[in-house]
Amino acid sequence: MIRAIKKMLKDQLVGWGKELGVEVLNREQSVDFLASYLVSAQPGDQITLPAVYDFTDTSKRIFTATEAVSEPVYVWHYKADPKKASLLHCGALFAEGKILCMDWHENRQLFRDFVRLKKRAIRDVDTVIAPWSHYLDGIQFGGYYDYLVLVAGKLCRIKESVSEEIFCQSSVAYPLFNTTYERELLALIGFGADRIFDSRLTSIRFNNCIVSNSGHWFYPNMEDLMALKRHIEQNLKPPVAGRVPDRLYISRSGRRRVQNEPELIRLLEKYDIKVIRDEPRTIAEQVEMYQNASFIIGPHGASFSNILWCKPGTQLVELFSANYVPDFFLYMAKRLGLQYYAYHHGSASSDRFSQLEEDIVVSIPDLDRSLQEFFTEKTSV
Repeated sequence: MIRAIKKMLKDQLVGWGKELGVEVLNREQSVDFLASYLVSAQPGDQITLPAVYDFTDTSKRIFTATEAVSEPVYVWHYKADPKKASLLHCGALFAEGKILCMDWHENRQLFRDFVRLKKRAIRDVDTVIAPWSHYLDGIQFGGYYDYLVLVAGKLCRIKESVSEEIFCQSSVAYPLFNTTYERELLALIGFGADRIFDSRLTSIRFNNCIVSNSGHWFYPNMEDLMALKRHIEQNLKPPVAGRVPDRLYISRSGRRRVQNEPELIRLLEKYDIKVIRDEPRTIAEQVEMYQNASFIIGPHGASFSNILWCKPGTQLVELFSANYVPDFFLYMAKRLGLQYYAYHHGSASSDRFSQLEEDIVVSIPDLDRSLQEFFTEKTSV
């Protein structure tokens, strides 16, 4: 059903494009169109994600063994005729009568960009970097994980693919997330405020456009994330040598929070697990917190994107509801050499993605027994 809906939307978009006298390219066609402008290519690869059993009940399987395939990612340097190329409001490159698809474009926003032409301020630059071409909806796109995987990592890929001179002189334009973490990350990657533009508000006229594609959403190409890790960590203070590592509980106050959290916190304090409240923190604070952790437990949520900063061997226990059990932090953990565990109370439904916002309940006696065994075993090793 979902595939049929996506195909219908694609067909509608292609039809609208023809009516407007433009050609809407799919991802494969966009890659072919840009072939002569290729700067770098990173192949995709494959990793076997092992079966994962419940942290409190080894007879209950949370994840079956899965082949996780990351997709190839590219960077192109498109040399434009300013009269034949522009960036749409959504950040997509419109070149030579064609709308390029670097991400997904299975929505109606491209059509709206043409029929509802909102006037924008004009800015002339020599080179623009266009890393993202979607509007944010706060559900599918728009969170911290999305920004790290789909924008920040891609910008670091671009930075490592072009010369320092080109990167330092380039502006960046896309529909901004308008968050504090976005501004901090852009600064750490190397963009001053005067080089950052919201494509919804500013029409960039350019001679050169650096574009790149998005890979798999759940299984991102790890070259992007490792590039991000390098660029961010080299601009922050290194971990304090000799510091005793922390055990952390990452609290969550919005959707997918733990319903019986007060009881859970009382239990975790018994094991010297520090509670990290869900409140604003700088990127530097988040990096430091995860770098200095040896054990992390908490409900599935965007904060676990920060496992990118963890040291290999860090232990991660991810708490789920029974009806929303995605595996992208399992993928990241295995790629990063972390020890991964998972938990959900009760039996899962047949649709493991049916309740995106469902809260989590934890069996305190079950978790108490398992934590006691876990830390006793780790101490005795």
